[in-house]
Amino acid sequence: MVIKIGTFNAENLFLRYKFLDKMIGIGGKKVDPKDFIDEGGNINMLKAGFEDIDDIQRKNTAQVILKNNPDVICLQEVENLETLKKFNSKYLKRKYPYSMLIDGNDIRKIDVGILSKLEIGAVRTHQFDKDAKGEIFSRDCLEADIILDKNGNESLTVFVNHLKSKLGSDLKTSEKRERQTARVAEIIEERFGNDKNASFAVLGDFNDTPDATCLKPLLDEKNLENVVSRLPKNEQWTHYWNGETNQLDYILLSSALSKKSAGLPVIERRGLADYVKAYKGPRFPGVKGEGTEASDHCAVFMELNI
Repeated sequence: MVIKIGTFNAENLFLRYKFLDKMIGIGGKKVDPKDFIDEGGNINMLKAGFEDIDDIQRKNTAQVILKNNPDVICLQEVENLETLKKFNSKYLKRKYPYSMLIDGNDIRKIDVGILSKLEIGAVRTHQFDKDAKGEIFSRDCLEADIILDKNGNESLTVFVNHLKSKLGSDLKTSEKRERQTARVAEIIEERFGNDKNASFAVLGDFNDTPDATCLKPLLDEKNLENVVSRLPKNEQWTHYWNGETNQLDYILLSSALSKKSAGLPVIERRGLADYVKAYKGPRFPGVKGEGTEASDHCAVFMELNI
């Protein structure tokens, strides 16, 4: 059986009102958002549709998925399950009958989620995991079983992550990411132990490069392969910032999947805005300057033999 999986930071896939200048208008009055929340209000209000200003971006976000046609796509920076379902309905032609998102820990309300053509079975959140320093995951490590046969006897487990960003001091953010990767490695050990035949993948935006010390608990794990490393070094980047290109987005395969899946991953760059000069190839129609890009990240796709 061959299936295609992917990971994509969709960059602010929101379904909410915009509030400008840190003030919101309620009944014609300007109200401070903090006071509004303290008094029981909720600024995370749903609209009937996506923001008009974002429509071209959302169409291009969808193109990344539609043109690669994965069976399972793991997403980051999604507001909530309602947003995920509306995005599938409005922009993805309802290709994905199964969706999953559990609200996590992020104060910006950005979560990790899954869209799948295959049935999603058991799901487990790790947003409540703690260590001696407190809460571990900035968003969640969403664990889900993708059912591969009608009897439910075969499954692929995905662990969807969006690790701590680099906003803040380098030392603190790096330490947080290391706690997170160490915990993901523990979760895998708790779930699969020494099972060399286990089929699972760790996917997501890790917010750091493959040589970062904080990612070593996962990237140095012998039973996991960073499939992007199969590409030539100059083709491994998934993100552009301040003139530099780096890999921030990952698909890590279990040893069993890695051995059976000998192909190369695909990094989709056609959704990048034209200011990303590191990319010389074609772009999707409508992708031009800032505000038209599919995302500031590239999606990564991989075909698996299961």
